Amino acid sequence: MGANSQKKILVVGSWAKEQITIENIKKSPSYRVFSYLDTKNPAIISLVEDFCLGSLSDSDAILNYAKKIKPDLILITTASPLAAGSVDKLEAEKFKVFGPKKISAQLESNKAFTRNLMYKYLPESLPEFKVLEDKGQAVEYAKEKNFEVAVKPTGLTEGLGVKVLGDQLKNGKEVLDYITQILADDKKGKKVIIEQRIQGEEFTLQCFVNGEVILPTWCVQDFKKLLPEDKGPNTASMGSYSFSSWLLPFMKQGDYSQALDIIKKTVSAFYKETGQYPCGFLYGQFMITDFGVKLIEYNFRPGDPEWMNTVAVLEDNIVEAVEDVLSGKKRELTFKNKATVCKYITPKEYPYKLYQTLDIDFNKDEIEEEGVRVYYSCGLDKNDKLEVGSERGIAFLAAAETIEEANKKVESAIAKVKGDFYYRKDIGTKQMIEEKIKNGEKMRLKDGN
Repeated sequence: MGANSQKKILVVGSWAKEQITIENIKKSPSYRVFSYLDTKNPAIISLVEDFCLGSLSDSDAILNYAKKIKPDLILITTASPLAAGSVDKLEAEKFKVFGPKKISAQLESNKAFTRNLMYKYLPESLPEFKVLEDKGQAVEYAKEKNFEVAVKPTGLTEGLGVKVLGDQLKNGKEVLDYITQILADDKKGKKVIIEQRIQGEEFTLQCFVNGEVILPTWCVQDFKKLLPEDKGPNTASMGSYSFSSWLLPFMKQGDYSQALDIIKKTVSAFYKETGQYPCGFLYGQFMITDFGVKLIEYNFRPGDPEWMNTVAVLEDNIVEAVEDVLSGKKRELTFKNKATVCKYITPKEYPYKLYQTLDIDFNKDEIEEEGVRVYYSCGLDKNDKLEVGSERGIAFLAAAETIEEANKKVESAIAKVKGDFYYRKDIGTKQMIEEKIKNGEKMRLKDGN
């Protein structure tokens, strides 16, 4: 196929989820891929025909690059350009874009908007909560809940903003201190979400969405806590796994159906509220609790690392799936019946200290020959060292017949890495999976299902 007959695809975003998206697209000779990113991700730069470095919040710069290369389709897979209204500007110039307009991007960028929308149309999908801007009222509500709460900023926090009693917050005083910290910003209208603390097993369900056309993917479980046994502070995520089916080992079909139903009803509710249908990669994070499946939050872009687990076994080309969804075609996605495990290696002081160098050495070809793929959520600094920014580091991903086999592949690959780094060894182990299954069963016994 000649270059003139190939479609140009622009992917906006800098990290591992963009890298695997580009790899998937390039499996077809029908596409030429370009990148707009804010850091020199060495893997992305090696994959694309051309790239532009710039701020992801600079909608004008993204638009100018699009005008230069004239893409047939633009995929925006990261949060900040969506919150800045890049889709609105690009569509105004007649570019075809898969991603939410600024009003729809609020489902991720404005947690208060989302909580209030869900409370109006789907209150049963949420834990009890209040959105407050008065410190006294926020403190009083937390006290009413005996401080058994999650405390959340309302805006984008790169996965590091939510703090929960018993996890990141040790006691009532720390709950009060964090409320104070969030509301201390002089910015007018600053708000905090105080939410009932819930416990259970979390899972992620990601969908291609264009109004009522929704293509769901397989479920993934990610691990935000820094330490083994899901302890310690939150991170952007230390890793994830998926099973060789649509469900995870601790799930039942009803859990999946309930989560997908919440997503479908959210799309309908959004239309009723705004008169617009959302469009893009909609990611729902859910929890199986002792009182049913509850929504934790939405992201309106692929998850990192969950998107890697998904795309690793996705047999469809992402562009073809997107174009079908944009045209209103209802179809199903096809997946290989394999399990996956993904683990991040990070600088040792992460997440207490960001913007560090990841000083490591490994033979990428040797690792990939053993069936493990390497994905970068970091970029090259002026000295060609790997700088992690506010992200993490490098992800190692493997697919196999079982979760345990995939984990062994990843462990073997990480053992070949030389240098000073940290990672969670327990993700994907047999013991961990068994504990997840037991916890899921315990939740169902309490729920009566």
